[in-house]
Amino acid sequence: MEIKDLLKMQKSFDRYLAHISTGLDNQEELDLWNKVVLDKKLLALSVEVSELANATKCFKYWSEQGPESTERIHDEFADVLHMLLSVANSLKMTSEDIEHAYIKKHSKNYKRQAEGY
Repeated sequence: MEIKDLLKMQKSFDRYLAHISTGLDNQEELDLWNKVVLDKKLLALSVEVSELANATKCFKYWSEQGPESTERIHDEFADVLHMLLSVANSLKMTSEDIEHAYIKKHSKNYKRQAEGY
């Protein structure tokens, strides 16, 4: 499965959520509503990342408990991915936009490390 497929699946789910939240049926209005709630999506993304960190217990240096199950960690990761894709859709990012931005930043990160960043 490719990024474009995931974006399409998420757009369908975002429209479904918009419909049950607003009662709207028009696709353009549903897409506008999803853009309007971008601030809430960004907050939700932050919460989902925190839930992933909590499941891995990666920051709990004081705890003797290990991470939660692999299944739970994968589930939390999927929640993060859902929110990332939802934000990307709200910003009207295409799979090509995402790939280009990633490759550009990836290259920049290597350059920074080589320069002692």
